Amino acid sequence: MSGVTGAAGATKSAAGARVLLATPDPVFAALCQRALEAPPRPATVVTVSPAELLQAARQVDHDVLVLDADRQDATALKTLASKVMLVSEAPLVLISAYLAPGSPALGALLQAIPAHFVQKPQGSSSLSLAGEDGAPFVAALRAAFTAHAETDFGASGAAGDQHG
Repeated sequence: MSGVTGAAGATKSAAGARVLLATPDPVFAALCQRALEAPPRPATVVTVSPAELLQAARQVDHDVLVLDADRQDATALKTLASKVMLVSEAPLVLISAYLAPGSPALGALLQAIPAHFVQKPQGSSSLSLAGEDGAPFVAALRAAFTAHAETDFGASGAAGDQHG
């Protein structure tokens, strides 16, 4: 896993979750990791490319998986999520700047992938995470992490939930 960054194998503390973040965007990965690791509730974040996610899910201790849907083929994304769910019991949070809540494309993904959805900041750049968009995005991610503990995706018949 040459592209893995962050603290692997860290123990969960009261401070925050162990997050495995898969994104094809290295700038977003670095900024998201920085935002999630910031006080007052720092998380331990390991970032990988989507191609490395399956191997990382087997090798890295994690409490939640965050999967970036941007710049990825929907069929490949569904296949990847299905494979990862076979090796990890961690909840999955799907993120995207281009899929909107209520859109047919997002609905189709959430029918196939039992995940919460969080909207990334809009725009062609992830740089806004370093500024005004960082805190609201991290708050939405943390809410999705918490919501997973309260949601039973299988019992309700709903394949996805759009908390965010």
